[in-house]
Amino acid sequence: METNQSSLQRPAAQIGTPDDGLALRGGLRGRMAGTFCTLQSSLEALQRYLVCNASPQVRRETLPLLQAMFDSIAGLERLCANSARLATGVLTRGSEELAPLELGGYLKELTDCANEELALRGFPARIRFLDESGAAGTWTMADGSLLDGILMNLLSNLLQLRRDGVLSLTLRPDRALCCADNGPGMELSAARALLEQGQPSGELLGRGALGLLLVRDYAAAMDWRITVEPGPGLCIRFALPGNVPPAGLTLRDSVRSRGAAMRANLRWELDGVFGTARPDGE
Repeated sequence: METNQSSLQRPAAQIGTPDDGLALRGGLRGRMAGTFCTLQSSLEALQRYLVCNASPQVRRETLPLLQAMFDSIAGLERLCANSARLATGVLTRGSEELAPLELGGYLKELTDCANEELALRGFPARIRFLDESGAAGTWTMADGSLLDGILMNLLSNLLQLRRDGVLSLTLRPDRALCCADNGPGMELSAARALLEQGQPSGELLGRGALGLLLVRDYAAAMDWRITVEPGPGLCIRFALPGNVPPAGLTLRDSVRSRGAAMRANLRWELDGVFGTARPDGE
């Protein structure tokens, strides 16, 4: 087994930096971009033709079908992007730039941003955050983009199952972040195989489990250990490594406004869930 593992190792000069990861992910997504663009353009041309030339009855029967095809294309684009992210993570593992982060302040900002965006889009779903960690806060080595990815994938997974769902985040005193939703959940053994062992069943992959595989991948990159707990919905416990803030760093120093980046990630995720853009077109 050791021989097989060493044979899979890549020289550091080939792939392994954040810039390499971005280039690789862009290349993988770019392979499909032309196909998606052609499909989108063809459907838009057909839509314009029907609006201008078809009878009212034909429009009533065909335009909803076209909208369903637009939605499917958006979902496929998101699926391809998730696949590219998974492939990138495998090849660039260890290149993440982790830094001290106080989770309470960061999660509060992310929750406020997400709820504002959901409300603007007319989604009844919400994220609830409860910080039980105390006045000193919960410090850990983390990467903001990976943390954003964990929560955005958990949220979009819930939205695909329940548009009015609630994702509850609890930061516990025992250095654990618990994420639980009120969706239909999945069989406990299947969820544990997927998130704790990275071994999804064929059925789960067919139902779009790539987002949850990304959750596992992002958590592993920050050395967060996952445990799936019993619950009416999906309940995940992230055990955080025992890091302390460096000397002189305060809670105020840790909290940085990332509203623009958070909104960009969330908008892309929501566009992929239902294939619809934000009402104001931003």
